[in-house]
Amino acid sequence: MQKRYQLRSDSFKMFFMRSIIGMRRSNQTEEMSFLDHLEELRKTLIRMALVTLLAMAVCFAYTPTLLGMLRQPVEHVWLEHERQYLPDGVNAQNWVLAKELQFSRAGLPPKLRSTVESRLGSDVLLLTDALDILRAASLLPEHEQLSFLKETGDSPAARMALALHNSQADLHTGQGRHEARMMGAFQPGEAFMLSVQLAFFGGVVLASPVLLYLALGFIMPGLLEHERRVLLRSLWWGVLLFLLGCSFAYLAVLPRVLAFFYEYSWTLGIENDWRIGYYLSFAVKLILVFGVIFELPVLLYPLMRLGVLTRKRMRRLRPYVLVGSFAVALVLAPAPDPGTMLLMALPLYFLYELCLLFAKNDNSSSQSSPAAK
Repeated sequence: MQKRYQLRSDSFKMFFMRSIIGMRRSNQTEEMSFLDHLEELRKTLIRMALVTLLAMAVCFAYTPTLLGMLRQPVEHVWLEHERQYLPDGVNAQNWVLAKELQFSRAGLPPKLRSTVESRLGSDVLLLTDALDILRAASLLPEHEQLSFLKETGDSPAARMALALHNSQADLHTGQGRHEARMMGAFQPGEAFMLSVQLAFFGGVVLASPVLLYLALGFIMPGLLEHERRVLLRSLWWGVLLFLLGCSFAYLAVLPRVLAFFYEYSWTLGIENDWRIGYYLSFAVKLILVFGVIFELPVLLYPLMRLGVLTRKRMRRLRPYVLVGSFAVALVLAPAPDPGTMLLMALPLYFLYELCLLFAKNDNSSSQSSPAAK
């Protein structure tokens, strides 16, 4: 058993050595020299750079669309914040429109004011009238506000104002909305450099399948046939898992993390004046971290196929992987709340269990297949 494990370990080491330096060419009668390998590597890197630049140019042309996609989680967090402090049955969008209408209609001529109000609907007008009462009450001491609202009468606007007061609705005009747009640029070239940065990250993701294809073209000639099959399966699944991890971070993790920081700052009375540059760096790093974490099966699959990791050994490692998943989440999670850590730790451990399932199938198929022996 020890000798067999040693042979598998040596085979695993040789696999990576050949993958890195490609010293053996199966389709040539003689080996390439070291300088020939360097020349081939130079051409491959140039092709990869050109493909990346082309993908960056495409992403740069769609910078407004990409920025809009990155702003959507912030807009979602802002609307959830507004909805959280509204009574049941009150639409957050109508509440926002009411606050903006209440702020802007005071300076409008009567004709324009009636035109605007007629187009916004009765629900928005009711909230706007209730907001007039609430703002008047906010000028009084806090212990007198409730009694003032009860004395305003039994009109629909007065009842709505009392309900909004009881739910502690946020009265700030556009609170969070302009911050969510994050359009502040404090240097002349900051907007352009942010577009370039966003185009670079988007270009790398967009060009990743072609980049992998070019990398395989350099590595594959130095591998055996079964090694090529293992590497091909691992890398193409790696592209899909990377995109899956990025999507999971964008749809599930990023909104939760932003909501945590937004609400925490709001409870301390600190405005969430997020600059676009800092937010872009934070969001992109978070998305890429989850993309890399989802690459765990790609790292384990070659080891399982080459026999370095067996089903029995992976089962013994289960407790350590579970603890390690939470340790990784503790270090890499962008927010310290338990929910965010679970969103990072549980997928990581689930991917390990998925690898164990495939390891079981691979081992059983290899034992039952005479050709595999």
